[in-house]
Amino acid sequence: MIQLNREKVYEGKLFNVVKVTLQNEDGQSVVRDVVEHPGAACIIPMLDNDTVLLIEQWRIGAKRPLWEIPAGTLDPGEDPLACAARELEEETGYKAGKLEHLFTMFPSPGIVDEKMHIFVATGLTPGQTNFDDDEDIKSKPFSFRDLRVQLKANNIKDGKTIAALGYLMVFKPYLGKD
Repeated sequence: MIQLNREKVYEGKLFNVVKVTLQNEDGQSVVRDVVEHPGAACIIPMLDNDTVLLIEQWRIGAKRPLWEIPAGTLDPGEDPLACAARELEEETGYKAGKLEHLFTMFPSPGIVDEKMHIFVATGLTPGQTNFDDDEDIKSKPFSFRDLRVQLKANNIKDGKTIAALGYLMVFKPYLGKD
């Protein structure tokens, strides 16, 4: 695909919407709307080898509160690791002794260019929460056993959280032994 044209149709506080005209291999023009997002850092806070701290907050798209891992939008030019450290403390009140990058994903690549950088945080020590004006966050520890039950019952509905926990349970089994 070759990009022929790009037109900004909406400029928002957290994202933009652009109309992109592409030319496919057959020479046909194709128009797509894309949400441009600066990206995010998402953190799995490990209280110990068997306990993950999730947060619950109201989400406009779901029209309800969701249990999820802490996450935040990257500031312009911000390194995802720095964003992860900042967001972890702001949303949970904990600082990480160690932040390890697990993977990077595109949560909805058909319409959004956002990249989510997923980290696991260990060696947590108390810090200070600093919620945004529109945030009302509660936190709760979950054992890996509890998380498996909640995931199987479809009680955790946030995509980044499902992907991050699934990845951690598959590729870091030493953290989740019962």
